[in-house]
Amino acid sequence: MENLQLVLFVLGAIAIIAVLVHGFWSIRKQQPKSLKESPMSGFYKDQASVRDSQGFDADGIGEVRVRKEVPVTGREEKEDKPVQEPAFTAAPSRDVEDTRQEQAFALSDEPVQRAARQRQEPVLSMGSNAKDDEVQMELGLGQDSQSSLFETVEQESVVEPTPEPEVKAEEPLGEPKDVLVLHVVANEGEELNGAELLPCLLSLNFKFGDMDIFHRHEDNAGTGKVLFSLANMVKPGVFNLDNMEQFTTEGVVLFMTLPCHGDPLMNFSIMLNSAHQLADDVGGRLLDGGRADWSESTKQLYLQRIRAQLD
Repeated sequence: MENLQLVLFVLGAIAIIAVLVHGFWSIRKQQPKSLKESPMSGFYKDQASVRDSQGFDADGIGEVRVRKEVPVTGREEKEDKPVQEPAFTAAPSRDVEDTRQEQAFALSDEPVQRAARQRQEPVLSMGSNAKDDEVQMELGLGQDSQSSLFETVEQESVVEPTPEPEVKAEEPLGEPKDVLVLHVVANEGEELNGAELLPCLLSLNFKFGDMDIFHRHEDNAGTGKVLFSLANMVKPGVFNLDNMEQFTTEGVVLFMTLPCHGDPLMNFSIMLNSAHQLADDVGGRLLDGGRADWSESTKQLYLQRIRAQLD
């Protein structure tokens, strides 16, 4: 039994040594060879040493030449330094030689210099000396032509101011002679809600302003003269923008005075259309100044009142 264990131990040790030796051999085999051990290194050394009679190797590359700079002093600085051409410069082609010969034939040794032409400007003088008279006679300018020339220059130099547009003063409207009134009221048993009323007024280009009520101006952006206004139908007739969400009312009133700014017929048409649109948006009814239902006959009466102010 002891002999068997000894044999197994020896066999195990041999197997371990064999595995280690195989591993070192594999690692050694996979390592890249150095440049010195590479067979191509000797080839390049041999090729570099082999050159032809003109000094070129197998790849056509000449031997590197080192040019030493010699300090130039005295008279030698003025002389041009010869340019050393490389050892392997190619011979110029036939076309290049022909071009150089043509250039040498076309160009002369001394370039032709042209005299610059100077333009002599005429000199105008108010004096009466001899030189000025001679210049004026050469230019063909007499006293009459001289004066006309100066007049032309003066006329061109004068800049006429552009007239400013005249701003017509607007005549005051005076005391109102008539007031056209429209009502937009809620249905019976209901009220108009401020949270719903405010965005409708803004969409119709009303702007909150003087007297804490809304106004419709000439410009949709809320500028210009007031065409008509909108107030609360319930006294005191004002609005509070900070409390519009909790605000409720029975209705609102639209009114315009006569005379008014602009075209009264156009202004009334805008007010009537705004009242119709507001009644549709809030679900209310349109009434006249006496709080009667609006009708076509009532509309004609309002138009007659406007025409009466225009006559």
